Amino acid sequence: MRFRSITGSVLLGSLSIMGTLASQASAAIIIATGQNNGDPTHTSGNYYYSINTSTGVATPISPLLTGGSPAGLAGTPDGRLLGISGGRVGEVNPVAGTFTPVGVDNGLSITGFDVIHDGRAFGVPVSGTDRRLHQLNLATSAATPVGPVGFIGQALDSFYGVNPGTTSAFIIGAGSVARRQNIGTTANPNLVTVSTIYGVHLQANGNQLVAMNPDSGFASVIGALNSVGTSGNPGAGAYSGFAAMTGADENGDGLYDTLYGNVNFFDPDAAGPLASQRLGGLARYDLGNGTWSLVGTNPGLIFFGFGSVIPEPTSLTLLAGAGLLALRRRREAR
Repeated sequence: MRFRSITGSVLLGSLSIMGTLASQASAAIIIATGQNNGDPTHTSGNYYYSINTSTGVATPISPLLTGGSPAGLAGTPDGRLLGISGGRVGEVNPVAGTFTPVGVDNGLSITGFDVIHDGRAFGVPVSGTDRRLHQLNLATSAATPVGPVGFIGQALDSFYGVNPGTTSAFIIGAGSVARRQNIGTTANPNLVTVSTIYGVHLQANGNQLVAMNPDSGFASVIGALNSVGTSGNPGAGAYSGFAAMTGADENGDGLYDTLYGNVNFFDPDAAGPLASQRLGGLARYDLGNGTWSLVGTNPGLIFFGFGSVIPEPTSLTLLAGAGLLALRRRREAR
């Protein structure tokens, strides 16, 4: 999912910082919405951040947001950063701190939002009775359900071993990973690109990584019971707050190959007398067993949404210079 052009792009300012960091080996850049104060809502103390996937360090790149922030973010194949809020999708300029929605409210409460390799956008409602995967029209914000009603819930029911219709899917974040698949033969290969959308279903003692097919809506659960909730260092406290997710391009081929998510909170004594801490963690997911490993933390921060846009290698030199200038001006303004 590449950034095709610098000229005229609303992302020039944001990608300047991304270019600086992406020049480091094996680093991708995630743009996040987040907050550095004690208000747990999306309306106070919010900024857009740039996160280096090698270190997990988050750098604010916007002014303080006065009108809140989108609940979900997603990069597009043509280099845009999009968000979703109030049932509408729209363009995000993370340096200016603006969100410009399009169309009309589709009536769905969606925080898990993603755009796959071919430009199609998807989301999963977190409330109501229709919590299956939906395809979103990026021009109108209209939502079209994918697959039968309750498809994700059925997969969770089967995994948990409960009666059909018991589990209501609660997919709060979404991100995709793509792979090139040969549908031909060894002698006559025919490579196609296939994306899988992932999200975390949140449930007491059952936080699970869920894989979703964007064409059929079919869902499957990855890993053991509560594999997400028991990741990290389960012997020393408890982690929670898995609100954001995105794919990122670690190998530089223009496709998302690695799945990242956030970890907002850490309780050092797992519901004991010690207070939970705002961790601001970046986690890398293992798509084989549904667990994650902590890349880095930003104490005091929490994140709401993740999205990743990949700059062209030829753009990095210019972007790096612009990024240093932007950071210098920010320091001088303090």
